[in-house]
Amino acid sequence: MNRGPAMADGAGRPAIDPATPLISLEAVSLDIETTGLDVRQDRVIELGAVRIHGGEILTDAGLELRVDPGIPVPENAARIHGIRDADLSGAATPADALRQLARFIDSAVVIGHSIAFDLAVLRFEAHRHGVAWPEPRALDVALLAAALEPSRVDNSLEALAASYGIEIERRHSAMGDALATARIFIAMLPDLRAAGVRTLAEAEAFQRRAVELVQQQERAGWHARPGERVEYASTVQALPSAQKAIDSFLYRHRLVDVMGSPPISVSPEATLLDAARIMRSHGIGCLVVEPLENGGGGFLSERDVLRVFAERGAEAAQTPVSEVMSRPVISLPEDTFLYRALGMMARRGLRYLAVTGPDGSVSGVFTLRSLLRERALSTLVVGDQIIVAETPQELARARAELPGLAAALLADGLEARRVTAIISAEERAMTARAGELAERLMIEAGRGPAPAPFCLLVLGSAGRGESLLAPDQDNALIVDDSYTGDLAAENDWFALWGGHVNRILDEAGIPLCKGGVMVRNRAWRRTLAEWRTQVSGWTARPEPENLLNVDIFYDFAPVLGRRRLAAALRGHALDAAAQSPLLIHA
Repeated sequence: MNRGPAMADGAGRPAIDPATPLISLEAVSLDIETTGLDVRQDRVIELGAVRIHGGEILTDAGLELRVDPGIPVPENAARIHGIRDADLSGAATPADALRQLARFIDSAVVIGHSIAFDLAVLRFEAHRHGVAWPEPRALDVALLAAALEPSRVDNSLEALAASYGIEIERRHSAMGDALATARIFIAMLPDLRAAGVRTLAEAEAFQRRAVELVQQQERAGWHARPGERVEYASTVQALPSAQKAIDSFLYRHRLVDVMGSPPISVSPEATLLDAARIMRSHGIGCLVVEPLENGGGGFLSERDVLRVFAERGAEAAQTPVSEVMSRPVISLPEDTFLYRALGMMARRGLRYLAVTGPDGSVSGVFTLRSLLRERALSTLVVGDQIIVAETPQELARARAELPGLAAALLADGLEARRVTAIISAEERAMTARAGELAERLMIEAGRGPAPAPFCLLVLGSAGRGESLLAPDQDNALIVDDSYTGDLAAENDWFALWGGHVNRILDEAGIPLCKGGVMVRNRAWRRTLAEWRTQVSGWTARPEPENLLNVDIFYDFAPVLGRRRLAAALRGHALDAAAQSPLLIHA
C-alpha cells in the first residue's frame, strides 16, 4: 500500500509503525560472540543475523561474519565459543562488519536473547572506530519470557529453547544462537497473543514488566552509551501519517449514495439497436441484461455496442444483446464505502458494478466515469489488500494501516463516527476474507466446499459501524435449512470451518471473543429455523442474559455468503421485537 512519503527516525531510516502486528513484523534475529563481557572494552569477533518475515525465518537471507578484534582472544572466552586468534586471520575489520550489519538490519526490528548486551557492544565498537551506527528498535526474548511467566527461574537460551521444543544447532556460534532465538520468538507469538500482546508497541511495553531482569541489565551497564549513561527506555514513535492527499469524499459516502437507481435493464433477446436507443433515452452508458439471478444476465456498455458496430458495420444493429454482453456480473452491497468499491474496480479493471440491496437483488448500478477516476483513483490511500490477502500475516499487515488512516481522516476533519464506520467496514471485510481462506483450507484438506448455502455475520459494534482500533471478534453463522449435517458434531464441516475463521482472525489481530460469541461455538452456528426459534426465545423473555445477546445480535451485518438468509432472519427478528412489549420496555 502506498502511504505517500514515509516518515523517518533520527537515523534517516523509515520509521517503524508501533502498531505493526508481531506476526507481520519485519525483524532480524541477531547474536554476537565477543572477547568478554565488558560492553565498553571487549570486542566483537563473530556476528550472525537472520531475517524474520511474516512469522517465518528466511534461512536463505542471513549474515554471518568473523571479525578481527585487533586484540588477542582471551582463552576463557575461546573455551566458550571455540574461536581463537588463528581462526580470525583475514576476517572483516570491525568498521566493515558494522557497516554490513547496519545495511542488513536496515529498518527492521532486532530480536535477540539479552539483546541489550549485543547492542551495547556494537554501540561502543561503532564509537571506537568512528562508524555511524543507527540504533535499532529491539525485542528481547529473555525479557518477554520473564514477563510471560514471572515465576520462571531460568530464562537462558537453553532453557527457553527446551521449553518450546527447539534444538539449538551450533550453540555459542553467532548464527546458531541467532537461529535459535528466531525460532523461540516465533514459537512465543501464540503465548504473547494469549497475553494480549499483538503489536510492536505492546511487546516493547510488555517486556519492561520483567523489572528484575531489566534492573540486572542496567546494573551490568548494558544500556550505557559512550560518554553517558541512560535509563532503560524504549521510545514509542508517533504513528506515521497517511498520504496527505486524502479525498475524504470516498470515506464519507457509500455506493447507495451515488449509484444509479433503479437499474435500467434490457432483455438478452433485444437487439443492439434497441439497447442503444434505451441508453440514449436515459442518458446512461450501460444496461443491466436480465435475468441476474443464478448467474444469468450481464452488463452491456456503450463501449460494447461501439465495438460491435465498428467490427460489423450496419448489420450489428440486429445483433442480439446476449452475444455482446459482459459476464459475470460483479456486484457489491449498497452499504460498501466508495473507497473499497473503487479499489476493487481498479484492481479488476472494471468500469461499472452492480449494487445489491439487503435481500441480494440488484438495486442499482455504479459507473466509473473519467472525472471520478481522476478525482478518486489517484488519491486512494487504503486499497483492497484485505480482499486479496492470502495469509493471516497479510491480513494483519493490511489491518496495521488503520491507525494511520484513522489519524489522517480525523486530521482531515472527518467526524469520529465516520471514522469508526470505516474501521468497522475493514473489520467486516477481514471477517469475510477469513471465511474465504477458511473454505480454501477445507478444500485443501479434502473436505470440499461448503455443503449448504450459508451466511457469515458480524455482530456488535462492527455490525453497527462503531468499531474502534482494539476490537474483538463477534460473529455468527446462518446455515440454510436444507442442510442435513449435524452442526453440533466436532467434525462437522461448518464446525471445522468456523474454527479456521476464528483462528485466522485471531492471528490477524482481531482477538477471540472472551464471551465466546464466535462461529466456532455451536450457540452461534445455527440453521435459519434454529435462529428464528432462538430469537423468538430471547425476545419473549427479556432477562439480563437474553438482553445481552439481543444487544450483540441485533446489529448483525452479513459479510459472506447468501444475503437472503440474513434478510430473512432480520425480518423475523424485527417482527419478534415488535411483538414483545417487555423487550421494548427493557
